[in-house]
Amino acid sequence: MHKLTIATIGATFLLAFPVMSQAVHAQTSPSTTLSAEQAREENAYALGLQAFLWGYPLRYYSLSTPKGIVAGGTYINDFRRFPELKTAKDRFVVTPNNVTVDAYGTLDLTAEPVVVFVPALTEPRWYLVQIGDSFDEVVRNIGGIKGPQPGVYVITGPDFAGAVHGDMTEVRLRTKIGVAAVRILAKGAADLPKAVEAQEGFHLMPLSAYLRDGLAHKPPAERPLMATNDSKAPQDLRFFDELGYAMSQRLPTSADSDDTLVASFRQIGLSVGKGFEWQSLDQPTRRGLARAAKAGEQIVDRKWEAAGEIANGWKYTFSGGRAGYDPGLRAALIKYELGAQLSDQVLYPNTAVDDKGESLTGERKYVLRFDAGKLPPVSVFWNMAMYGSDMLFVENEFDRYSIGSTTDGLKPGADGSLTILIQKDRPADTSNWLPAPSGRSISPCASTGRRRRSSMAPIGCQP
Repeated sequence: MHKLTIATIGATFLLAFPVMSQAVHAQTSPSTTLSAEQAREENAYALGLQAFLWGYPLRYYSLSTPKGIVAGGTYINDFRRFPELKTAKDRFVVTPNNVTVDAYGTLDLTAEPVVVFVPALTEPRWYLVQIGDSFDEVVRNIGGIKGPQPGVYVITGPDFAGAVHGDMTEVRLRTKIGVAAVRILAKGAADLPKAVEAQEGFHLMPLSAYLRDGLAHKPPAERPLMATNDSKAPQDLRFFDELGYAMSQRLPTSADSDDTLVASFRQIGLSVGKGFEWQSLDQPTRRGLARAAKAGEQIVDRKWEAAGEIANGWKYTFSGGRAGYDPGLRAALIKYELGAQLSDQVLYPNTAVDDKGESLTGERKYVLRFDAGKLPPVSVFWNMAMYGSDMLFVENEFDRYSIGSTTDGLKPGADGSLTILIQKDRPADTSNWLPAPSGRSISPCASTGRRRRSSMAPIGCQP
């Protein structure tokens, strides 16, 4: 029997990786004199790397959001409510959880602000309303560790210059398009109806609709879609064309003059007002940008490898939701930990190895043991989910996709310890069994709330 060791939370560390120029021409040294053409290429490479890392989230959301709307996973300026706990049949969100009922909305602030209405619940229940921008940063959390925060929240964009009405709370985004997610705890299947009832009290709508109709507002029968970009740029420049479109849709035009970084990108044909003018670029600039796109993707991957801490095989990252002034880290987080919460709300430890450092496989049986009094020190609950190589729940006849403190019927040992069985074969006693796939790659992910003065709960976790 193999083991999964229990990790302890330690300090965060980051490793810096140098950016190595992959020049087409001969390598330069301090004594080398660049030609005018080489200088243009190197300038484009340097600016291209900055634009690649800085704009990675903008481009990602610009590509993924319209697809999510078409798939029915989110609505524009309205909540798409999911009234069931997620199972292996849910394929919309990677690394899902099945301990909360969720609702997702796309905030389009281009025409006007939107309102998020948070109700006063009739009974205590953990919930979290996460509001984020197109840089995948958490702008505001409502509820969560702060406890209930009922009220009317007005989400405004970067171009908004009006006044907020009455006792509404303004939440300003730096992008014209953002995201909102509501997660409400369901303490097992029996508690699901009450969690769904609570979910119905959360609303999202345009400000004008709220002022006109209040909570009686009805969204249009035909849901609006979001425009997409049909790029005609050469493949090696496609990233920047997609980024230019995202900038034009999500940033204020004033950024071309007010934001010095954005203004510098005009040298490589990027701007909010005109997108990406690749047709006007000379060949040295194109070569520099093509190199930047290749190197940028590698920098993102190396940033992810260096992020966080690995303790006993479990990886913890603490930068989700707010990467600060590190655009490379922010790009890595959106690639590998999209939509992650702040670490003061929730932690997402994950592993793909056992106590010997060997890759997890469905061909083996594993145990995860918590000694008496050593359960995760969370304020509300902890949960461990099982994912296959596609980072989605694994279909199983037992219909169990995660296990934790809200799981009905967990059996502690006589000494107060708790042992979880992780394997594909059904044991005689299924109380503490987490079914695993039969394939060679499995990935348990343990979501735990860090202890704070109020509630915390898992939202999901990433590979």
